[in-house]
Amino acid sequence: MKYWFKGLAWLVAVTCVVWIAVLWHWRSQPRDVAAADLWMYLVALPLVVMGLLVAGRWAWGAAVRKQAQGGSDQATATAPQPAADAAPGAASQRWHVLGQWVQLAVGGSPEEALDAIAAGAPRPMPDPLLRDDQGLPVLSARCATLDPDAVAVELSQPQLFDAAALRALSALAPVIDGLSASWGFWASRFQPGLPSAVPAEPAHRVRVLVHWPAHWNEPARAQALDWLRLRLQVGAGDAVPAASWMVQEVAGDGVALLVAADKLLETLQRQSCDDLVLTLACHSDLDTPAVDRLLREQRLFQSERQPRGVMPGEGAAAVLWATRAWPLPEDAAPVQACRVQAVRREQSIDAPGRTRARELSQAVESLLTQSAQAPEALCALMSDSDQHTARATELFAVSLSRLPQLEPAEDMRLLGTLSGHLGGASPLTTLALAAAWAGQGPGPVLALSVGDRHWRLAAHLDLPREAVADAAS
Repeated sequence: MKYWFKGLAWLVAVTCVVWIAVLWHWRSQPRDVAAADLWMYLVALPLVVMGLLVAGRWAWGAAVRKQAQGGSDQATATAPQPAADAAPGAASQRWHVLGQWVQLAVGGSPEEALDAIAAGAPRPMPDPLLRDDQGLPVLSARCATLDPDAVAVELSQPQLFDAAALRALSALAPVIDGLSASWGFWASRFQPGLPSAVPAEPAHRVRVLVHWPAHWNEPARAQALDWLRLRLQVGAGDAVPAASWMVQEVAGDGVALLVAADKLLETLQRQSCDDLVLTLACHSDLDTPAVDRLLREQRLFQSERQPRGVMPGEGAAAVLWATRAWPLPEDAAPVQACRVQAVRREQSIDAPGRTRARELSQAVESLLTQSAQAPEALCALMSDSDQHTARATELFAVSLSRLPQLEPAEDMRLLGTLSGHLGGASPLTTLALAAAWAGQGPGPVLALSVGDRHWRLAAHLDLPREAVADAAS
């Protein structure tokens, strides 16, 4: 209805302009006006002009969309591609999630975070240190247990990192410590074969993919990568040889990290390689430069000027993947995840105007088709959406149309309502919580990441059918 009124207003405006021009022309050049002239100039001409304007606008929009699809060379190299273009046999490809770890303001483990989200508290509170451009406290989700000073001591050049960057690394530190307890269980798998004169290749490798916040400079990224590599090796100790670690940064955003992990797992499966893939991400907006950056981008939540803005948050997450089942403590069954689906919105979710959910709906539809999953079989929905921005409108439009069987209060968990803005760590955190929730056995879980301004990511997670049958019996 809004578009009808807008089109009618344009038609009235064009008609008025044409009538004024025609009447002025007739007055400046006196002539006998016949009935045919009235129909031609006062009726047909406004319609023709309106049609030309509509055609021109459509052609201009098509050119803009074509240019956006082409993009720059750098964007093409770093942006994730929709997984709908995967091979026909991709439906049978499922990755094993061997573990997930998070550090958030709402909890230091996936289970704590899920319980807090279900309870609906604590939500972002007025920050004791940060102020906006009006001098008012910023609503933020601050992790009270972080120790940035301890991380700064471990860095060779801590001056390269601002306060928010140190907080992001300090959020990642307990996640790495949580990982350390797992390596000892698999120590025998990482030991090389029989000793020989030639150094043996590692039996298995841990391929680490990490995403750093986009605004970090290159020296800070390189130093953070060295810190991560050393921290992982020290945490694993003798259980994992130093040669087994392969650590690299993934450029782009948080969705690019998961798409890169998905492609790497596909390559390992094609090569019949049983290596592990570890994905990590961290983020923090809790310092004055980060708040100023959100203000410049007109994205910071302010009740008067920007009621649909984001609230600064911080956190870190890690997910450990494998192409085949590795043994887990207490014979637990690993959660299985289908290949992720990534779709890019034509315009930013923060752009003014009507919120469209076409791309997110397309991602869900492609995901369910690829995984051979009926929509009504999904039992839960995990998302990083909040409740006051256009992301919530987009998410609930898809849930109402595709997943009407889900109850918002019982079957949906919205991470963004409690954690605030998590930047590039948001997609991985959503997937980690969805994997933990699927491991608790509610049934198939749909994970939807809508935190990014353009990219949308969908994943389907569930326990193996054998584990579900054993639990049912």
